[in-house]
Order: sequence, then C-alpha cells, then structure tokens
Amino acid sequence: MTKHLLALFWQRYRQRFWALLAISLVMGLILALLNVTTWNLSATDTLFGNQIHRWEPYLGSANATFSLYSYWLVFVFWLGGLFLMLLDRTENFNQFLFASGYRRSVIYWTKLGMSLVGLVAVAVITTLEQYLIYWLHVPHGVTLNLAWPGVLTSWALGLAMSLGMFALSWFAALIVGQTGPLMVTIGGFTISLIGVANIIQGLLLHWTNAQRDWLAVGLWLAASLILWVWGAGLFGRLSLEHNGEYLLFPKLRLPLYLVFVVYMTALFTINGTDPMAGVWTFVLAALFGYGWLWRPHWLEDWRQRHA
Repeated sequence: MTKHLLALFWQRYRQRFWALLAISLVMGLILALLNVTTWNLSATDTLFGNQIHRWEPYLGSANATFSLYSYWLVFVFWLGGLFLMLLDRTENFNQFLFASGYRRSVIYWTKLGMSLVGLVAVAVITTLEQYLIYWLHVPHGVTLNLAWPGVLTSWALGLAMSLGMFALSWFAALIVGQTGPLMVTIGGFTISLIGVANIIQGLLLHWTNAQRDWLAVGLWLAASLILWVWGAGLFGRLSLEHNGEYLLFPKLRLPLYLVFVVYMTALFTINGTDPMAGVWTFVLAALFGYGWLWRPHWLEDWRQRHA
C-alpha cells in the first residue's frame, strides 16, 4: 500500500520538483559565476584557505569567495515546504487522500519523506553544478586543496538550516487556512529570525565560531523534529469545518497569541535599556496580535469587501 502512495505522491510532485530543480540550477549557476568573478589568484596560491581543514563552515579566503552550501538552497527548502503543503490543501488533494483509505499518519509521513528526498536531491545537484563551475575556473597552477572538514561542516550547518526553514513553512502552511495571511505570517516570522540570530550571537560572544555553529545545527534540527511531530498530530485532526479561516485549528489561537506577544516583546527589548520601549512593544504586540488572530467583525468585513 505504501508503494502505491509513494507512486501517487511522485506523480503529483514530480513536475514541481523538476521546475524547482530548473530554477535552482539557473540560480546556482549565476551565484557560482558571481563568486568566480571575485577570485584574485596567482599560480602559487591554493584555491581554499587554511580554514577548509577545520571543522567549521568555510567562509572563503581573501583571494577567493566560495559557497560550499549556498544560502539560496535554504530559500529553496523554505519555498518547497510552503507550497507543497499549501497546494495540497488549496487544490483539495488532502481531501482526496483522506477519502482514499490510507491512514492519515501514513499520508503525512510519506508526504514529508517524499518532499525532503526531492528537496535534498535538488540541493545536491545544484551544489555539484556549482562545484563543477569552480573546478572549471581554477587558474592554471593553482592548487585545488578541497578538504572534507570544511565541506562536511558547511553542509551540516546549511542543511540543518534548510530543514529548519522547511519545517517552519511546512508547519505554517498546515495551520493557516488563508493564503494571503499565510504569506504575511511566514514571511514576517522568517525575517524576524535575523533579529533572533543577532541576539543569540550577542549573548554568546565568549563562544568560538565553531561552538556557535554547532549550537545552530542542534537548534535547527531540534526545531525541525518538534514541528514535524507536532504537525503529524495536527494533520490527523485536519477537517473541512474551518476551511477558509485564518487558523484551521482554533484551539491554537490563544497559545499562538501568547507566544507572539512574548516573542515580539523580547525581540525588541532584550538588548534595550529603555523600559518604556518594552511597555510600548508589549502593548502594540498585544493589540496587533488580537486583531490578527481574533479578527473583530469590522476587520473581517473589510477583508471580505477587499477580497
């Protein structure tokens, strides 16, 4: 039965994976060629700096810029998680699966596994293309000193971040039932993570770069597992009753509201010294969160008139 379900998912997802791969290869080519234009190498140089031999993500050298795992791939995973889950709902594919006789847990984990395998394949093929571009542009006489420590650590951090971004957008598309607000919600939260990263770096200034990088790997993987397991539980209770509402699971409204208020208040005040800034942030976050999640009648009427 699982083989039939895999075949069904592959039949549905394959065109999307091919399209995503084509876009990713074009972007990967452009980014690799842009990196190559920064190279300033002589015949006695090595292509990679000494950092390539250390167990930490490779950041490039003074003479050559590299991307051993492109941040573009993080966006690919984010985009994949968002649209694979979203389109299955908006095109009623989930309802078709629910009526097919498969257990929802089997549907969820098969869908998740298929999505991850496809996206990892896109990442591997795109990265191999970039490495090929780098190899073809190595000047004559320059030593190609690629080493596993830098490559594997770059991939560990990049892939962990990609999985985390995939899990965030996948989970958001599972619980938010309106496409426009979904884009605003996941887009805003994703951008806010830049501030979170800066705060964590500020708190861990006494840590080495390698320690902070491996902590990031652990946090991204832990967040991914939590969201995937939580999503499996919610997927089993997904129903048509709340289709078209902002939250497909109304019981999440209060917990999300509390998390949002605390998160926004902490984000804007944790490194601040003005207590009034914290108070105003709390008040504005509380008011906005209430209007966004509970949607008073006048807001809902306005949304329907402009839909």
